[in-house]
Amino acid sequence: MPDRLRKWNGWGYEGEGIPAERIARWLKAVEPWLRISPDDYQPPVSLESLRIPPPRIPIEIPGFKGAILATSYERALHAAGRSFGDLVRLRAGQDLHFPDAVAYPEGEDDLLRLLEVAERRSIALIPYGGGTSVVGGVEPETPPGFNGVISVDLTHMNRIRWIDPIGHRIRVQTGIRGPDLEEALRAEGLAFRHYPQSFQMSTLGGWIAARAAGHFSTAWGRIEHRVESLRMVTPCGILETREVPASAAGPDLRAWMIGSEGALGFLTEAVVRAVRPPIAKRAGGFRFPTFSAGLEAMRGILQAGLAPAVLRLLDEYEVAVSAALAGRLLEPGALLHLSLEIEDPEEAHRVEAEWRSALRWIERAGGVPAPEAVETWKQTYFEQPYWRDVMIDFGLLLDTIETAVPWSRVEATVRTVRERLLQAIDRWSPVGGVMCRVTHGYPDGCALYFTFFARPPREALREAWRDLQRTALQAFLECGGTITHHHGTGRDLQSFLAAEHGPLALDLLRNVKRVLDPPGIMNPGVLVADMQ
Repeated sequence: MPDRLRKWNGWGYEGEGIPAERIARWLKAVEPWLRISPDDYQPPVSLESLRIPPPRIPIEIPGFKGAILATSYERALHAAGRSFGDLVRLRAGQDLHFPDAVAYPEGEDDLLRLLEVAERRSIALIPYGGGTSVVGGVEPETPPGFNGVISVDLTHMNRIRWIDPIGHRIRVQTGIRGPDLEEALRAEGLAFRHYPQSFQMSTLGGWIAARAAGHFSTAWGRIEHRVESLRMVTPCGILETREVPASAAGPDLRAWMIGSEGALGFLTEAVVRAVRPPIAKRAGGFRFPTFSAGLEAMRGILQAGLAPAVLRLLDEYEVAVSAALAGRLLEPGALLHLSLEIEDPEEAHRVEAEWRSALRWIERAGGVPAPEAVETWKQTYFEQPYWRDVMIDFGLLLDTIETAVPWSRVEATVRTVRERLLQAIDRWSPVGGVMCRVTHGYPDGCALYFTFFARPPREALREAWRDLQRTALQAFLECGGTITHHHGTGRDLQSFLAAEHGPLALDLLRNVKRVLDPPGIMNPGVLVADMQ
């Protein structure tokens, strides 16, 4: 377990969070238009006040070398992920499903013992990495026919097996957290450069299981592009792919493991592709008169063959709301964040040439420099999840949801989703809004990341959140987009999988599940609910 104590009912570690003086400034800024005041604050419940039922199953497993814990803290910490709906439940101490125990395996032998006991006693096993799922991916709800649930925290399985400095490869156990992976590679002059917003707490296995994308994925690729080989412990045995850069030997078995969300087995080890740290960078911000103009610049940059480390576009609404919350003067327009990196010392001059090339597309679309605005946004990037805790305590709804669409559908999708969400907000709240940003770009399309906020009745926070979430998902599908670009589906989005993939694809998933997990004990409820 890490030296620092994780918050059982919030984001991050104990001692972290938004300082009280900043909350006071924020409250003063939003009070007039969100109609909230200090009197609306309700503190989260204490751990001691939770009504945690006693474990329903024995927690001793013969020969298990790791730790098996059933303390109130461990069971509360592993009771939910970190979606808005999860945090509402955690901070209120209501409607929670507590695992009967939390297992910290030390290796694959421990996992095999867990699987044997779980099958024999009808116990559901929930793989757990950093616990940062925002789609219900680690929910320890007991399915019908099961006698109990064990949350299996893999963070003790975090060892480096070897580092190949010639091929820039590393074999590592998947319970390793983002900062620890970077530190290990830094000692060898390498880096991984996969920075999701959950970087401090999430694990390599979690990234792979959910098919994650990081802050620099436009340049370095999503997690599936960084995986050379995988090893998975399943109820039927061990599945492992060969350590080769590419293969045409039948379908890619890695594709069944990447994005499997713990439904097929435990991802235990991976060989992943590292990179050299950048030695030359250029970064800046640019303001555009409209979101459409910014999209035009993005598309031109990507289709010209450039691969920026960061290429993000905030729409006019997000720029305006961010300025208001920070107490700055409103500067109209959309904001583009561009960052270029070069890792080869002999090619450092290329960063200037690529910068000039990108500038031509930016200037052609009407962009003008705005460096200070991007610096402000960068400083708050990793802070944003902490604000959700604050907003919940004041009775506000704030969440995000993402999709990906081809360029030809981007603007229609933005209009449709915004209209649908605003209509849904009107059902719940007298105030609210919808913002959009582009977080990842490709030559043929991009990822759209919507933020929505409202002030429904406090007792209806979760119901309103779920309504808005479903509204957006339905709009994504109608517009020809995906239900998720980089968060996985978990239990929250699972019912929309059939609409995205079709019934034949779900039958295929069911059959794969039956082959690898005949007793159905692995994370039941994700991917396909009726696997049995």
